[in-house]
Amino acid sequence: MNILKIREMVLEAGRPKIAVPIVSADPKEIIAECESIRQMPCQILEWRADKYLGAIENLEAAMEQKEFYLDIIKILDDINFIAAGMPIIFTVRSKSQGGDVQMGQEHIAEIRSLAAQSGLVDFIDIEFFTAGSTVDEVLLRKQIDEVHKHSCKVILSHHDFLEMPNPSELVGIVKRMANMGADICKVAAMASSKEDSKNLLKATAFLNKNDVGPMIMIAMGEHGKPARVSAGKYGSCITFASGKQESAPGQVDVYTMKKWLDDYYGGEEG
Repeated sequence: MNILKIREMVLEAGRPKIAVPIVSADPKEIIAECESIRQMPCQILEWRADKYLGAIENLEAAMEQKEFYLDIIKILDDINFIAAGMPIIFTVRSKSQGGDVQMGQEHIAEIRSLAAQSGLVDFIDIEFFTAGSTVDEVLLRKQIDEVHKHSCKVILSHHDFLEMPNPSELVGIVKRMANMGADICKVAAMASSKEDSKNLLKATAFLNKNDVGPMIMIAMGEHGKPARVSAGKYGSCITFASGKQESAPGQVDVYTMKKWLDDYYGGEEG
């Protein structure tokens, strides 16, 4: 079954849960943004920690200092307190995947491990491809095992900002993610036409029908906005919306997303 329970939340096909990313870089602004998001109509918080890390001067040198790790834990502790039971995704997005940090995969893995060990987050987002279409299976399995060892869930993710893979390619990517041990498989790809969005939905429906998942399937860009709503009907369990500012092309604000979901699925989130 393509169902995942996290805390008291059930993630499954149907009306998707709304996740809102924290995108501030300054620690005080991160906490203020988190407090603001907690009042919004969403069900999941994502800390885009790459925004914070990308603002640190000489990041790799900073990682040699104990205070660097203590500061991350302090921010995570504050976010967890403010979230008050709301599931939290911890994400360090590399520049090649649309994020703000340029550093070695081993260093990123070290930060992800710290977050998993903290017990303060529910999901660790791990990028599936290291460069282009290359998968470092040894490092990837090591990261996944490390996260699972600390009773945390893994979101394996892939972002394509140039184009939408065809349905068979999308299916292949998600199946590979699932076979690697992902708790949730996430693919976000650019839709340059309505046909691109339809292809993502076709792949999502096929995967769901064949018990591959849970999934987060997103069509980015203007043409992808309708699929951000309807993908849940085909098997996607989470959609992303913006609070302070968008974190991906075509992402709408959380209030607009809630209205669209209410209209499409009928009524409000139960």
